[in-house]
Order: sequence, then C-alpha cells, then structure tokens
Amino acid sequence: MTPRSMSFGTFLTRSLTLLAAVALAIMVFWTIADVVLRAILKWPLHGSVAIVETALVLVALLALADCLARDEQIKVDVFDHMISPRALFSLKLLGDISMLVFVLLLAMTMVQPIVDAWRFWDIKPDIPVPIFALLGVIEVSLIVSVFVLVGKIVRSLRVRAGILAPSGDEP
Repeated sequence: MTPRSMSFGTFLTRSLTLLAAVALAIMVFWTIADVVLRAILKWPLHGSVAIVETALVLVALLALADCLARDEQIKVDVFDHMISPRALFSLKLLGDISMLVFVLLLAMTMVQPIVDAWRFWDIKPDIPVPIFALLGVIEVSLIVSVFVLVGKIVRSLRVRAGILAPSGDEP
C-alpha cells in the first residue's frame, strides 16, 4: 500500500506501530548496552529498569490499534468448525463488543491519572521522564483503538447485512 492510497486511519495505526518498533529497538539496545557495560567495564547504565519497563508498555499499547485493525490478536478457534456460521459471527461480534467496552473503560479511567500527573508534574523516579507524557501517548493509542474497534464492528455488521462485500475473513 503506497502512502497516497493509505487511509488516514491506516496511516495513524501504522504510525503508532512504528513508534512501538522504535520503543522496542530502544529497549533491546539499552538492555544489550547495559549487559555489556556491566559485564566488561563493571559500569551499569543508570535507569535501565525504568527505561525497559516504559518501553515495554509502549510497545504493547502503541501496537494495539494496528493489531486490532489487522485482526491479528491471539485467538483460540477451537469452536469455529463446530458451530454454525451465524453463531460464529455472533461470538466474534460479542468478542469485538467486549473488547470495545474494555478499551473504552481503560481509556476513560486513564484521564484522571493524566490530569494528576500533569498537575503535580510527576516524573519517573529513575529517569527524568514526565509521566503525563507517557500516559498521554498510551491514551492516544487507546482512543485510536476505540475507533478501530467501532469501525471493525460496523464493517462486520454491514457485511452480515449484505451492504458490504466481505474482505476475506468475515463469515
């Protein structure tokens, strides 16, 4: 898909995934540098645990929207071949709606901690990173994930109603 043919939603989810990849690279290279410097020079890097834990959270949550958009989350399809297509559609729809409710609740409960971190200018203890910035990035990812899930549910219902042609994985 070329950048010109990419929709804004796809561009946004892929951009968040790119940021997740950068966070993963930082986490990997920082860990390698810390281990090598600690083993060879007996000189550990300050704040390694804080950097790795921050990067780990960013990797997981920044990639969430793209994972949901591509429908690549972990699934157990034990019942897929044992139930009717209508029941399978209902279970998938129920799963998507449940995921939407969970992500919405998570996004809503993040607002107050962001406000408090901004108000009190909280920073991580080991590294001078403002917590509101980290929470803000996570909140953006959750909001994008909400829009992805709403679009996925609407598309699924439109395919089921015959308004839209299936893209491949819809029953």
